[in-house]
Amino acid sequence: MINKAIAKITDEMMKIDTPLAIGIEEHLTEACRNENVAAKLLDNSKSLKVCCDKVTAEARKRAKNNVYAFPAEEVYAMVDEYYGISNVHEPAQRINVMDLL
Repeated sequence: MINKAIAKITDEMMKIDTPLAIGIEEHLTEACRNENVAAKLLDNSKSLKVCCDKVTAEARKRAKNNVYAFPAEEVYAMVDEYYGISNVHEPAQRINVMDLL
């Protein structure tokens, strides 16, 4: 199911072929590590085009003199919210070096 979800997102990105779509596709490909995420990406009611349109619309709302740039983390949070993905990038577990001695 994971490969099918990645193929769907990649196919959608190739049809759009914009820097925004490419960045979102890369994020979703990285996020698609389990069946739960894959199922959400395969949801037929969601599409990369609509996701890109939502990000673009939000940027237009915030623009001053027709310019606005999102930090990547904010874009990815919007993408994750759209697809219903949470805790995609959990922080790396910290290791206490003293425990290893």
